[in-house]
Amino acid sequence: MSATVVLERVSRPTIVPIELAVVPTSGREYEDGQAITYSSEEVEFQRSTSDVHRFLKILGSFFVHFITLGLSTSFGSYQAYYEEEYLPNSSSSTISWIGTTQVFLLSFLGLFSGAFYDRGYVREVLAAGLVLVVLGMGLLGSAREFWQVFLAQGLCVGLGSGLIYVPAISSVSNQFITHRTLALGVAASGAAAGGIIWPIAFRKLLPSIGFAWVNRSFAFLVLILAIASYLSLTSGNFPGHPDGQRPRTRGCFSILSQRPGNVNQNGSRTSVPTRERLTSLFSAFNGTAYLFLCVGVFFVLLGYWIPLFYIVPYASTVLNAPSAYAPYLLSILNAGSFFGRVVPASVGRFCGSANILLVGAASLAVLVFVWLNVQQIAGITVWCFFLGFVAGSVITIPNAVASRLSKPSNTGQRIGIMWTAGAFAELVGTPIAGTLVTQVNGKTNYLGGQLFGGLSIVIGAAFLIAPAWSIFKDDRTREARLE
Repeated sequence: MSATVVLERVSRPTIVPIELAVVPTSGREYEDGQAITYSSEEVEFQRSTSDVHRFLKILGSFFVHFITLGLSTSFGSYQAYYEEEYLPNSSSSTISWIGTTQVFLLSFLGLFSGAFYDRGYVREVLAAGLVLVVLGMGLLGSAREFWQVFLAQGLCVGLGSGLIYVPAISSVSNQFITHRTLALGVAASGAAAGGIIWPIAFRKLLPSIGFAWVNRSFAFLVLILAIASYLSLTSGNFPGHPDGQRPRTRGCFSILSQRPGNVNQNGSRTSVPTRERLTSLFSAFNGTAYLFLCVGVFFVLLGYWIPLFYIVPYASTVLNAPSAYAPYLLSILNAGSFFGRVVPASVGRFCGSANILLVGAASLAVLVFVWLNVQQIAGITVWCFFLGFVAGSVITIPNAVASRLSKPSNTGQRIGIMWTAGAFAELVGTPIAGTLVTQVNGKTNYLGGQLFGGLSIVIGAAFLIAPAWSIFKDDRTREARLE
């Protein structure tokens, strides 16, 4: 395969997108279903990166997903244990705030950690986040009251996860032009692997060593993976700062509002008026398709975590599943999620990541409504696997869609903004569903929570039509120009 790069000489020292660099491809080589076109900025960064560093970025991101989303998707096991034994005086809705706070911070802090990544502060933000995750899991072993569990598992682990999640995604996204969706899917499969292993380990170790040492053991494992992920993700160059240079700034606002690049030889940056900084900050929201993507992700995530948090209590109380079997439903769900993160990502290379996201969101809504009629243990087992498959694609593919609607210089920030929008939905969605769970004739009724989750995802799927259509039109325009 030969590559023809069309660039134009400019007087400025920074790399900026000027003309599209077109890479002719064979009939089978596509990305997002179309012939590949990308900017000169992407070309230069790709040339400076080796295959070994690309592999290490995927490996490091895999470990980050394992210890962030992997732990978050395993909270259903903690939820059931807290309700039954550890925090019996707290309601289901109250306990769910621990998990939703953890997930909220994971997504919300992406706005800041993504901006730090784009500006070259990769090592600092990763080190701080990984330390917090290890510390939170260690402190959870000593927690006895609700507020202690909330601070350790909800706040500390959540803060750490939020600092490392988006930089890990962006590190992989910026390493690949072709196969980007597949690379992100492979990295994200770490969350599914964690979602399989953490619940099983929790239930197996709990009777023999107790809650405290279970979490201390988890903290030790997280420490090992944290070191490996840090070394992997900090290897090689970073987009916009191939020589390790970065702007010297004061304050978080300066980092968020300044544009990447345009760094002087000594690493300093010329003074920029406040008005221009605000313009630069709000320019990250450019694009109608991107705004619809953020709104769509918000509503999908409003209902996304409801089955993941409540499937174990539902199986125990409504279906009378054996206490030894119910927790394994979460592992079965995450086993389906493993395939859901990789297979749709592979297909998305030909069909388009935005199309896969739209189909996945619509399918997820259908499956949540199907949950209303599942009344047998065998049925809920099969349902968990299919739900996990679809949920895996829905939580993974938005990163590829946001990357497609962004430039390498602001990929991290725009992915962070997208997940920040969804963070508020993740924070309130499951507790709202918890308040809709009622007691009817002495039996727990989940109907209200199930309907709330399904309808929320339907609204999100409707908004996701816009980015899919926009990318489709853009691809057709590019093809017409190439012809």
